[in-house]
Amino acid sequence: MNLPGTSVSVWLDTTEGTKYPQLTSDISVDVAIVGGGITGLTAALLLKQAGLRVAVIEASQIGSGVTGYTTAHLTEAADERYKDLISSLGDTDAKLVAESSRAAIERIAKFVAEEKIDCDFQRVPGYLYTEKSQDVSEIESEAEAASKLVIPAALTKDVPLPFPVKAAVMFPNQAQFNPIPYLQGLAKAIDGGGSFIFEQSSVVDITGDKPSRVSTEQGTVTALDVIIATHTPIHNLNSLPDLYVMSTKIAPYRSYVIGVRLRSPLPEGLFWDTEEPYHYTRSYKDLLIVGGEDHKTGEDVDNQACFERLEAYVRDRFDVQSIDYRWSAQLYEPVDGLPYIGTTAANSNIYVATGYSGNGMTFGTVGGMLTSDLILGRTNPWSELYDPNRANIIASAQRFVTENLGVAKHFVVDRLFKSEGNEPSDVPPGEGKILDIDGKKYAVYRDETDYLCSLSPVCTHAGCIVDWNNAEKTWDCPCHGGRFSPTGEVLNGPPITDLDQKELPSQFTTKS
Repeated sequence: MNLPGTSVSVWLDTTEGTKYPQLTSDISVDVAIVGGGITGLTAALLLKQAGLRVAVIEASQIGSGVTGYTTAHLTEAADERYKDLISSLGDTDAKLVAESSRAAIERIAKFVAEEKIDCDFQRVPGYLYTEKSQDVSEIESEAEAASKLVIPAALTKDVPLPFPVKAAVMFPNQAQFNPIPYLQGLAKAIDGGGSFIFEQSSVVDITGDKPSRVSTEQGTVTALDVIIATHTPIHNLNSLPDLYVMSTKIAPYRSYVIGVRLRSPLPEGLFWDTEEPYHYTRSYKDLLIVGGEDHKTGEDVDNQACFERLEAYVRDRFDVQSIDYRWSAQLYEPVDGLPYIGTTAANSNIYVATGYSGNGMTFGTVGGMLTSDLILGRTNPWSELYDPNRANIIASAQRFVTENLGVAKHFVVDRLFKSEGNEPSDVPPGEGKILDIDGKKYAVYRDETDYLCSLSPVCTHAGCIVDWNNAEKTWDCPCHGGRFSPTGEVLNGPPITDLDQKELPSQFTTKS
């Protein structure tokens, strides 16, 4: 095995970052948008084009969040199979899923053309395929479902991969792109003329008032409407308690990606298989990008081994010259297979967009399109389909119960029994462990200089115990997907507060 030592996506590594100002004063606009990813920027540009003043508030840099770690597939083939959507939703709503996904691809293409964005946008076919004879019937059923919904698709065995497949559904006219220059192109079009992009501006509170106030430590944006476009809704439980309900409807997962240089020609297209968890593949310039090995965020797994299994998968099927990149990404699985886009029950002027599963670029664009339409009072045929307050009992009940029993288990069992050592000497350099010392738990990280950082292991969102991610060097929460740096700073919501510092008992020093 020969994986890169540093985890970084090819998009962020090969694109220069943006430098928009920090929010340092109080301003008023029509719409405040929290998050500078694909959802937030799509909505912002559409709203600005409609004549509204918008402010995008980004905690770091444009595209540095989840969008910067995607593999950037643009496809109308949702993770939830259409045969299953027909069963749970019916033909009409299943067809709306396909139509909204297609509209998102065309919206991206139109922005690329209108704003002259150089982001390697390319039309390519997509293939759902299987290598197993026992899964051929699944492929055939999906082809039948696509035909029933009038989705252009064809059953085939002719898949441009260097290994045999048993069957596939080919979806023509899908697309791929580099997401970072695409977002930067949107941001350039948004900033100015009474609209703003703010970077390095972490939101610490959002009120449910009308107008609402979105506060950072340096300034506040007052707006009639607020879009929380942070992948999963960040929130302060005191000011917006109804957003906590959203956390119970989505489950956080990590997915792993490697960028591979081949000795043979790269296959052209988007590819995803029927394995569980599934693998997904595309090319970018001279790299093959392959993802997979998904698992619940914060579960007690060897994260580095996930990369190693992915590497073994690729080496078994392709003529690998080198592996130049590795990274992982967060995704949220909704309990009924579809995103939640719209307002929550308690706040008619606060919009959320979350639960994109493995279709973040497509559904993220749907999220921006739908939230902008709702704010503008435009009729949108997808509004009921993606309504955050919907109750699809048939599709969601079992998954809802299963995921939330898992949360309850972590909340109780991890507090009582989780321990990986009893003293700081159990923590090797460059690693973190949950220690149980005199009946109290500590999240302890030792850096390469031998310095110890001791934290409370209690996630500041809902009180679950975090777990150490040995591949990404982060503290990850298994309940709702909050992620923190080795020294406790928030990396991914829903928490907005860092892990608390927690001093080790007096018999231990910060040096060993």
